[in-house]
Amino acid sequence: MLPALAAALLAAPFQVAPFQVAPVQAAAPDTPQPPGSDQANPAANPQEQQMLDRIRQLKGEQWRSFGACRYAWARWRMGENGVRITQLQCGPEFAEKGIVAVHCDTLRINRKMGEAAWETWRLPLSIDESSSSGGEDRMVAALCANLKPVPAPAPAPVPTPPAAPASAPAPAKPAPAPPPEAKPGPAKPAT
Repeated sequence: MLPALAAALLAAPFQVAPFQVAPVQAAAPDTPQPPGSDQANPAANPQEQQMLDRIRQLKGEQWRSFGACRYAWARWRMGENGVRITQLQCGPEFAEKGIVAVHCDTLRINRKMGEAAWETWRLPLSIDESSSSGGEDRMVAALCANLKPVPAPAPAPVPTPPAAPASAPAPAKPAPAPPPEAKPGPAKPAT
């Protein structure tokens, strides 16, 4: 039934009745803004405004340039042992693409450009030290100076024995054995 109906609909010529659309007039300046717009709902307090400003700043700052390279600033990810990783682009028109890893505790970086292997961990280069990757020192300073400490992993919970179900009676402890009866034994002769 369904395939026949679909075939009939596809075989029938499409006819669209003409229709007209009424012109839309622009809203007057004193018309209230729809809910969710910044003009209709200004921040109720300074803390909310700070958060809104911070959200806008984070959204707008996708890439940050330092020297000849730019870094995907909004995409930093936490790796093992407190290493932070993001994408980078270097060179003329940022044609060289790669990944940079930063360890803020030791202030060292590592890079992997294109399909090449990871380089060795080293101190970041300044613009005076390298024209091709200089500015790494400023990038590391900007990243590591604004970090919150990495929280220590939570200690493993101490295992507790499972509780007995509430509906089952607790097993009764055996009653202590009565003390043995004292029986007079043969008296020892006094010597």
